[in-house]
Amino acid sequence: MMKKILSIFTLLVALVSCSGGSKYTINGTINGAIDGDTVLLGYSLDGSDFITEQKTTIEGGKFQFSGKVDGSKIYYIGYNYTEPPIYSLLFLEGGNITTEVSPEGSITTGTPANDLNAKIEKDLLEYVNTIYDCQIQIYEDTTLSDTTKARLSLLAMEAQRDASLYIKEVINDNITSIVGMFLLVQYADLFDNDELSRLVGSIPEEIIDRDNNCIYDILCEIKSERENPHPSEDSTDNQVESALEQAINETMSKE
Repeated sequence: MMKKILSIFTLLVALVSCSGGSKYTINGTINGAIDGDTVLLGYSLDGSDFITEQKTTIEGGKFQFSGKVDGSKIYYIGYNYTEPPIYSLLFLEGGNITTEVSPEGSITTGTPANDLNAKIEKDLLEYVNTIYDCQIQIYEDTTLSDTTKARLSLLAMEAQRDASLYIKEVINDNITSIVGMFLLVQYADLFDNDELSRLVGSIPEEIIDRDNNCIYDILCEIKSERENPHPSEDSTDNQVESALEQAINETMSKE
């Protein structure tokens, strides 16, 4: 009887150890990497310190990670052979993930969260390119009339407004996913206090993960600061304007 109990117990332990989490595989390339270079997979709790969970090397121009994960988590591919180092966003979840890492911008697809994020980044890039093209024409074409310059400035402003509306819509539609939470942290200033409270309250308990990235805790902190503002604090600029301006500057620096 004791042997039978032990056998059942051993079987249960084996089943539990095999069933925890969903399997993932990450297949990727890094622009400019050479065979033997080390690639990191990890996350950040505070937005600065990178915590490495796995390491691998480039072989045949490619790298691969595999393992198991519960739910969907915010991770990064780390590559330290450039200046500055590359930390490419990746939503770690079950499935086959494909990523092309580049200093100019990475593309990661293959699972629901990564596919959604790739689409959002592609859509936002169209707005950024419109603003960039308008600004380039205004500042570089000395033959433009004042009327044309005004028209281009208006077009850029409309693209910036449309980008803001697009981001708000995306966040509202996807707040129950890790992608929506991640975007809300970046673009919280697009929402007034009531909207922010509603969105934070809409996040389902099952995707709140305080052990990795602390996204939910960050949102609660933002909400608390909104409700109890420090009297000496200056009001912050609209985050989408800063994000778009940064994207435009990065695009211009590549020319």
